[in-house]
Amino acid sequence: MKKWKVIAPLALSAAGALAAAAAILLKKPEAEEAAAPAPAKAKAKPAAPKAAVKNLLTGSYSFISGYKDAATVEVTLDYDADKYSFAVVEEDFLSYSSDSHVAVMYGEDFNLQLEYAGFYGGEDFAAHSAAVSAKYQGFAPVSYGAVQGVKYIDGDNVCLNLAIPGDAYSYLLVTLIKNPDYDEDFTTLPDHPDVAAILSSLQFARK
Repeated sequence: MKKWKVIAPLALSAAGALAAAAAILLKKPEAEEAAAPAPAKAKAKPAAPKAAVKNLLTGSYSFISGYKDAATVEVTLDYDADKYSFAVVEEDFLSYSSDSHVAVMYGEDFNLQLEYAGFYGGEDFAAHSAAVSAKYQGFAPVSYGAVQGVKYIDGDNVCLNLAIPGDAYSYLLVTLIKNPDYDEDFTTLPDHPDVAAILSSLQFARK
């Protein structure tokens, strides 16, 4: 787990000494007065930072994208290990997938599955999104930081298809699955603060 003068008063005994000291102070040069530093202005307090995640870990999920010019795409995301667990699995998927392996995350309010998916021949993300819009309910664009995509309802789950920058062959499919303890409707999961934090941390690297 990723681990976050005391200054003693001076007394003059003679009245003459006190008078002399007073005269010296009254004759202090103006230049010296001007050079004296002005009282420091109180600095505005910075805005209180958001509560830091003490146990922040990074999960990694890789897959092959493309055909003739196939390359490995590595997807990373950050998550709070005190609230979520992350693993890449080859079986016991949370949602059906024909992929050889997927990434899964378990939490209190929701579970999440990440998997790669390929475009059909001649399709790009815009054409893919149009096809999804015609087929599923609840279609709408989504944005998590720099990550762009679309959402839609598939049975009792919400799916997010997220564009992979610079990848003409694949996109990232995220399936959000509500847990029984979550009091809100499952359709609100894309707006869950933890979903937003996790997906906003997504990074893609093509190797």
